[in-house]
Amino acid sequence: MEDIAFEAGIGKPTVYRYFAGKEDLFAAVISEALDDLEKRLDEALLLPGTFEQRLIRLIGEMVPTFRTHFAAIRTVDEPETSRRRLFRQRRGHLETRLRAVIEEAQARGEAQPFDAGLAAHFMMAMVRSGIGLERFSDATMAMAIVSLALHGLGANRGLPRALPSEYAHSGEAQAGA
Repeated sequence: MEDIAFEAGIGKPTVYRYFAGKEDLFAAVISEALDDLEKRLDEALLLPGTFEQRLIRLIGEMVPTFRTHFAAIRTVDEPETSRRRLFRQRRGHLETRLRAVIEEAQARGEAQPFDAGLAAHFMMAMVRSGIGLERFSDATMAMAIVSLALHGLGANRGLPRALPSEYAHSGEAQAGA
């Protein structure tokens, strides 16, 4: 808290006037980040595009936010904290937006009749899992998640002809991908 007060140019008692402790401060930062992310997702939902473009846009908003604000939430050994509870409570709001895009695509016949809520949950799990892979840019991570979700690992059936060069040269891509 002392470091935070110093960086803010205020005294430590002033920080404690607004936040009971570090956990309250972290929860406030997470809440603000989620508010901002939800606003950006709502704006992205208003833009036209194909099913894949819309998913890439949504996931593309999530990845950098998760990398910046939620890396600490991923820690499995960490005891239950207010920021983890807050994220779990608000995760559903994010999944709802993904589910809506999936359901719209299903209604237009652009997506298979798979449980849209489960698909959204899986995609969120991929975002959370991928935030630690720093060697991939945010855009590459978003494309990889959507590509896997839409095209799977099938025998080049519907796979994109090329992925960004940083993905192809990472050693993660398979020959012929």
